[in-house]
Amino acid sequence: MTLWDPTSGSLDIATLRAFYKAGGAPASVIEAVFDRIAKGRHPEAWISLRTRAAVLAEARALNRADLETSPLWGIPFGIKDNFDLAGMQTTNGCRAHARMATGTIFIVQRLIDAGALPIGKNNMDQFGVGLNGTRTDYGIPRCVFDPAYVSGGSTSGGGVAVAAGLVSFALGGDAAGSGRVPAALNNIVGLKPTPGLVPNTGSPTVAGMVGTHSLLTLTVADAVTATQVILGYDPGDPFSKPEARAFDLTPPAIPAAFRFAVPDPTSRVFAGDTEAAHLFDSAVARLESLGGTPVPTDITPFLAAAKALYEGPFIAQRTVNLEAFLEKHKDDVFPATREILNWGHKYTAKDLFRAQYEMMGVKQIAREMFRDVKFLATPTTPTTVTVEAMLADNIAQNAMLGTYTNFVNLLDLPSISVPGGFRSDGLPLGLMLTGASLDDARLAGFAAAYQDAAGLPLGASGAAP
Repeated sequence: MTLWDPTSGSLDIATLRAFYKAGGAPASVIEAVFDRIAKGRHPEAWISLRTRAAVLAEARALNRADLETSPLWGIPFGIKDNFDLAGMQTTNGCRAHARMATGTIFIVQRLIDAGALPIGKNNMDQFGVGLNGTRTDYGIPRCVFDPAYVSGGSTSGGGVAVAAGLVSFALGGDAAGSGRVPAALNNIVGLKPTPGLVPNTGSPTVAGMVGTHSLLTLTVADAVTATQVILGYDPGDPFSKPEARAFDLTPPAIPAAFRFAVPDPTSRVFAGDTEAAHLFDSAVARLESLGGTPVPTDITPFLAAAKALYEGPFIAQRTVNLEAFLEKHKDDVFPATREILNWGHKYTAKDLFRAQYEMMGVKQIAREMFRDVKFLATPTTPTTVTVEAMLADNIAQNAMLGTYTNFVNLLDLPSISVPGGFRSDGLPLGLMLTGASLDDARLAGFAAAYQDAAGLPLGASGAAP
């Protein structure tokens, strides 16, 4: 049997499946997961945990005959705490919003049916409003490489749990970058499909038309494996795309030569972080070594669209979805979150129509760009920030983190963040690849090729990719 170290062994899906195929037992992995959690590794990553006994019982009940046909057989995962898992509270990161879930939502059940084992509910920025991880009632998750720095959010606990080796993957959401930002700031992968490929059935729609579910993983291959399980079309979901029927996320081999867009000198934003700029330039050089030709592109229209997500009438969709709760519990909501949600009251229907017209124009710009290039490569975030600085200027610092991520769902595009390297202080940053609508498989292929070429360790484990 292939040995797997319960203390430090990687939880990436490929490693665990090799362990299982060699005769290893899922129960031994679950014991290791709970032992790691019991040692106090990043307790703020969790809002609530299932019992060891309950998960062990499910692990032992798995039928080994299903190993080959169940892609997530015996794979431990975390669930962002805005998704229902029967018998556990769903909080949305807000104590006053907590309720007991009587059922399990559709995509979580799909993961379980594919053999995955839920460990618990992960911490998050309240209602998914935030990219930093500090807007929560349940303690602040912090970067796994330096606790002085933010974890990123809103899928904050999930990003930390994956990077720290506590689960193989985490289910989250991504409207403005809520999966990609914590992935970047913890040296893992965040895959956000084209909106509408993952059904919203039974899940909250706080983010409305721009929200999509996403997964945080250690590798691009793991992201493809797990995301494939939750893709699908549901006519009962108004945001579901018919193209999601039998959508194949399998990445093709990348071409020997390709063109990709990069921000031109006038539209590069690094918030004064010269090391971040150097890391991005190095990532572009690595893409060139794979056969790519960078095409400097003015992405100013995309950066303007990114600001429109929260600083324009599109914020009203979140306001209306949470208005009733806010009226009764305004003092229970994180101050920055409350302020942002209140912005939605100042816009009119005319403002929204104007914004929609403008956004359609930006979509046309994106369509033309993707006629010439395979993808757009940008930093995932301009830089990172300390928890102290974030708490001192929460709204502005959070907006900075979304510079490159906020526009993607507004333009109906897929995007993926992969580890982009480490600054001299040991903090990671991400490289983000964004593709044309429904070009998810090809985009994943480029991302996988990049991750393989970069050869960076998986999360904070030090394990080789």
